Amino acid sequence: MEASQSRLDHILDEIASLSLDEQEMLLSIAKKRHIERKREQILRDSRETMRAYKKGLAKTGTVEDLIKDLESD
Repeated sequence: MEASQSRLDHILDEIASLSLDEQEMLLSIAKKRHIERKREQILRDSRETMRAYKKGLAKTGTVEDLIKDLESD
């Protein structure tokens, strides 16, 4: 964990040395990349769910059915 923190501190120091315009550009790029990674994760999850559904491994039902199922665990 300490090495990870040291790396993060180094990155933050580097960012602090950038101009405000460069920092804004960096934030914009980082946000767009983060959004894209989330989209990719959603796509992977949906594909996995569809495979499970096609194999008959996924349950179907109403929201009420889901709530009952979750409460029974």
